[in-house]
Amino acid sequence: MYWQPVVRCKNPDCPTPSAARIRLPYPDPPMVTADQPMWPADAWKLHLICRDCDHWYIYDKNDVQWAKVTLPLADQSGFTFWSVDIECGEPGCSSRTQWHVLDNSGMSEMEVGEFVLRADPVAVCENDHAFGIAGVKSQSAKMVSSV
Repeated sequence: MYWQPVVRCKNPDCPTPSAARIRLPYPDPPMVTADQPMWPADAWKLHLICRDCDHWYIYDKNDVQWAKVTLPLADQSGFTFWSVDIECGEPGCSSRTQWHVLDNSGMSEMEVGEFVLRADPVAVCENDHAFGIAGVKSQSAKMVSSV
């Protein structure tokens, strides 16, 4: 058994059972015989979109829990943790925002980018410009093993 960081979707109407948690990537999770890591840092935050309800929320250190799991997320076949970097297209805005999704459906890089832009509510940059209105100057997606 291993320690794995997790968060719960904040959408009260999410179809995922309330006991289900979104697993976060963490390099080399310790065995449960060890203490839970002192992670994340106080200033940590994560824009995370729930794959089951498409809602996004900003998660912080207080939202992270440690769960006992049989296999670390990195060893789970069929799960990919994506990071999508979006640069706002609003004139004069140079904001870059990272969005994250835990996927178990096999989305491609292009599909995960489209998924972020369809999130509910509409995804916004750090300056609150809605990407659907302001547009996107650049976008890239990659699989990540830590956040």
